Amino acid sequence: MSLWPVARPLFGDEIVLRSVDWLENLPWRNGNAVNSENDKYEIRLNLRDFTPEEISVKTSNGFIVVEGKHDEKKDEHGFISRKFVRRYSLPEGCAPDNVKSKLTANRVLIITVPIQLKEKGDIEIKVAHEKCKSKL
Repeated sequence: MSLWPVARPLFGDEIVLRSVDWLENLPWRNGNAVNSENDKYEIRLNLRDFTPEEISVKTSNGFIVVEGKHDEKKDEHGFISRKFVRRYSLPEGCAPDNVKSKLTANRVLIITVPIQLKEKGDIEIKVAHEKCKSKL
């Protein structure tokens, strides 16, 4: 008799159940995602448990700060209150004044910021100089 348990091969329902558990945690399942493209930075948050009045978005010290809070409410299991704060670094090339947010009808918050690309053309740099006091 062995002291170590014998590994059973996975067949049928066991494989399917493990696959489903893995899929539950993928970002597109809960609607949350962060994408950075060539011309914009976008954050998507599923906030189905919050009303528009309970959500705030602001920029602070190089971050986008999203907050949601609601007082105690009755649900199917009893009473619950919720609060969260998420901070996202504002990417380089994004101005805090250009942050836009919108809450969709199915309560997905979409925050977008255009990324301002730096020009790659020639830039003339002026040379600062002081007047010389000595004569050559």
